[in-house]
Amino acid sequence: MAGRKYEKYIIKDEAKMPAPPPEAMKRLEEQRKAGNYAESTHMFSLSDAIAKGAFYVDCVWMWSQKGQLYTEISHTHDWDEVWIFAGTDREHPKELGAELDFYLGDEQYIVDKSCIVFIPGGLAHGPCGMRRIDRPLLFITMGNSTKYDRTSGNE
Repeated sequence: MAGRKYEKYIIKDEAKMPAPPPEAMKRLEEQRKAGNYAESTHMFSLSDAIAKGAFYVDCVWMWSQKGQLYTEISHTHDWDEVWIFAGTDREHPKELGAELDFYLGDEQYIVDKSCIVFIPGGLAHGPCGMRRIDRPLLFITMGNSTKYDRTSGNE
């Protein structure tokens, strides 16, 4: 039996985003050595390279953390981005089970509730930090671009 016509749009295999630039990898390795890191499972990614015409999506299941981890530096994109922080407590889904902080422009936000963050193209955002993770959470990022790239903050 021939393959189904739309099966290519159902992404089951793990496909990761391209590796961060060497400077970012060095920063993350230094944080890990200092005891600041998160235990997580990369769930899936989507982009034009995975499914022709698809927009960018990435999902990570964050399990726990050690120390205070900052995963990003301030950066911008030409395209709009959305962050979703979703708690996993079935009885209290709006409780994130974590506390994180991030910057939009020069304003710091501290979040401990499940939320969606809309970041218009061109708005500097980051750093983004995990203050604590008490319970697993889902971190999903997506944007109306066919790939993840930056216009600033490329180190």
